[in-house]
Amino acid sequence: MIDFQQKRKVNKFIYSKLTFVVLLVLVIFLGRATYNIYLKSRFSYDNYISVKKDYDNLNSRKNMLESEIGRLKTDSGTEEEIRSKFDVAKPGETVVIVINGSSSSSTDIYSKGGGFWSRVWGMFQ
Repeated sequence: MIDFQQKRKVNKFIYSKLTFVVLLVLVIFLGRATYNIYLKSRFSYDNYISVKKDYDNLNSRKNMLESEIGRLKTDSGTEEEIRSKFDVAKPGETVVIVINGSSSSSTDIYSKGGGFWSRVWGMFQ
């Protein structure tokens, strides 16, 4: 009989409103803490992706600059860079400037002189 009454007291305590409220507060507290940890984890992951992308970009830029430095250390690379930046020639060389021929023919039609009708007539000949 005492055993039955003891079980009844335990069950009454477990199923009481106070126990329910305490457990509810505990679940809310743990849920909130879990959600905050999730937000921090998501923020850290987003930062990781951003930093990884920056690292990859910087690494590829480093490789490109190292290859460019290697090219510029040679005599032919230095000469090529100087010739591309400045209009220079070695002694005995000449610089030739090529003008596109199609643009000069269109200006010839208008530079011949004459009136409006002569220009129109020139376009049909």
